[in-house]
Amino acid sequence: MPGLDVIQVWVAFVLTLMVFSFLLGDNPLYRLAEHIFVGTAAGYAVVVAYHSILRPRLVRPLMDDPVVHWYLFIPLLLGLLLLGKGRRNSGWIGNTSMGLLFGVGAALAIGGALLGSLAPQVAATWISVNPEDYPDWAGFVNALLVVIGTTGAFLYFYYGEPKGNKVGRVWAGFRRIWGKVGHWFILATLGAIFANTIVARLSLLVGRMRFLLDTLGILGS
Repeated sequence: MPGLDVIQVWVAFVLTLMVFSFLLGDNPLYRLAEHIFVGTAAGYAVVVAYHSILRPRLVRPLMDDPVVHWYLFIPLLLGLLLLGKGRRNSGWIGNTSMGLLFGVGAALAIGGALLGSLAPQVAATWISVNPEDYPDWAGFVNALLVVIGTTGAFLYFYYGEPKGNKVGRVWAGFRRIWGKVGHWFILATLGAIFANTIVARLSLLVGRMRFLLDTLGILGS
């Protein structure tokens, strides 16, 4: 293995041990590793942003033909105004840029949530519960569980007052029972999400432990 690769492996080995030292409590070694990670990530993000976005889409077009690409001076000016946020007395200069960033970010987040998450999930619940539409019983049972769970989850968050007549009381009891079923579906979903998160964290832990053992030569390469 070349010398540079050996140095990189041992640096990663030492930093991994420094991160694991948090198991003994908050200590200077862990904080040093945390600061190194944050600084490295920030520096890497700046380099990638410059070479992947700023240079090909802003700097190079303005240097080649600023007259044709005159509209690029607008984002350049907004970006320069953000530098005013670095000083307390001139922070107001970057308010316009910050307002634009927050507005565009909020619009993208809302649009992404509606079109990328909510709309597909709503469309996925509009399924048939006719057994003839499925080749086997497993597909029908899966569709039935989706309908029962989705409807029950909505009824669980229904807080309307039941009507005083007999029909209203019957509907309130039926809604309460179905809402409890939806409550269990919600708990099962949250449990699955939590388990998936734990498994992902454990896979990262196993990967770092294997890296440490491989570095020490216990498992070998």
